Amino acid sequence: MSKLKHVVRHEFRLTAANKAYVILTILGPFLIFAVTVLPSLLTQEPGAFAAGKPIAVYQAPEALRGALSASFATMDIKVESVDDEAVAKQSVLSGDWVGLLSVEAGWPDSGKAVWYSKSGSEVALYGTAQAALEAAAREIKIVESGIDPALVAKVLQSPSFEVVKLEAGGGETKAGADSFFSVLMTALVFVMIIYMTVLLYGQMIGRSVVTEKTSKTVEIMLSSVTSRELMFGKILGLGLAGILQYAIWIGMVFVLRTVVGPVFNMTIPSGLSMVNVLWLVVFFILAFFLYSSAYAAMGAASEDEQHLGQMAWPLLIFLMVPFVMIGTLTSNPDSRISVILSIFPMTSPIVMLIRILVSEPPVWQIALCLGLLVAAVAGMALLAAKIFRVGILMTGKRPRLKEVIKWVRVRG
Repeated sequence: MSKLKHVVRHEFRLTAANKAYVILTILGPFLIFAVTVLPSLLTQEPGAFAAGKPIAVYQAPEALRGALSASFATMDIKVESVDDEAVAKQSVLSGDWVGLLSVEAGWPDSGKAVWYSKSGSEVALYGTAQAALEAAAREIKIVESGIDPALVAKVLQSPSFEVVKLEAGGGETKAGADSFFSVLMTALVFVMIIYMTVLLYGQMIGRSVVTEKTSKTVEIMLSSVTSRELMFGKILGLGLAGILQYAIWIGMVFVLRTVVGPVFNMTIPSGLSMVNVLWLVVFFILAFFLYSSAYAAMGAASEDEQHLGQMAWPLLIFLMVPFVMIGTLTSNPDSRISVILSIFPMTSPIVMLIRILVSEPPVWQIALCLGLLVAAVAGMALLAAKIFRVGILMTGKRPRLKEVIKWVRVRG
């Protein structure tokens, strides 16, 4: 046990002193803030896109100018008329105006309205302008046709419609497009964190094993510790470093929710709760031990790092599939494919986490997921220990699958 502790302590110090570890630890909270909180801030203050600059309007009828001014007033953006379209375009290019809305003669029947901007990507701004144009055009046509505007307004009035999310215990919360976007961004950042950390630590273990194997350092180490102590010492050492990293991130999220959010009046996404963050840690720990054991076994069976990279492709696919399907999984968390992937151990750490963020899966599915994951971790660890014991000393040629299977069958 003392030898195992020594290996764990050595691997922990070696990992914690790594530049990539320090950089990822520092960037983690900023990634969480940028992907989950920043979009909500921009949604709350859409005028931030304009940076205090006005919008120019050319040849717009008085009714349209009034509609535009009223619409952009909610964004704290001024609308100003210009007399020269060419000069206004140059002002947009130079950054003096955030955009130019040019209305051709004959609008809204024969002429068209054109939005000019430097980037063409300010959807919130030209979307607001388009909505104001549609409303103004409708009013102008109603007046010209002689129909009672009050009657038309009553006919065109949209019925009330709300999206409500039901919660366990009888709770209800309003949802919608903004809510879905918030959940999607939270799920995205959680998946990115698990994907990057599990992949990074797994590759670190695999490369470490290959390096020690090819440099013959492992032969010296095995004179003092057993192969099982060496493998589990590496995994536990990196695991403690990962848990420390996640503990730092949990502390940052706690400060963000309890101090930074209330002080600066920021709306923190509901998905970024402490319960969900704890679920993130749980699934990271299980995914880490599952994939790290696999990487340790493949490192022992590899002849060099290139060979390790080729053997690791199946693991990468299992990690990438949930990442690629995140939009589908978020939109359909209870579909058959989502349930299957959330129970299959190689994909369940990510998929079940997404399902928990989006909705509340049945308790039996979460229990089954955790039970299968724990069993898979134990099975993978035993399998990796057998491969590691024989493969760590095998050099000179790349082993075939049949040989690896024989290593597993060897007793002892």
